[in-house]
Amino acid sequence: MRRRIVVWLLFLLCLLVLSLAATPFSKAADVALICERLTLIAVVSVLAMREWWRHRHGDVAGTILRRLRRWYYGD
Repeated sequence: MRRRIVVWLLFLLCLLVLSLAATPFSKAADVALICERLTLIAVVSVLAMREWWRHRHGDVAGTILRRLRRWYYGD
């Protein structure tokens, strides 16, 4: 039930973001979304490089990606 509510909230949030294009704030919304996307790409890239570096040097236990996967699947 909770997961269903979260999915609907995400859907409504997406509709809200898409509706900003029809307002006078469309330019500001575009800039904000572009900045958010670039920040997310930078963070994921840094995490991936960190994981690659740790794996290369043999320190594999308890990595962030593994912990995120365990959290997502509920292990």
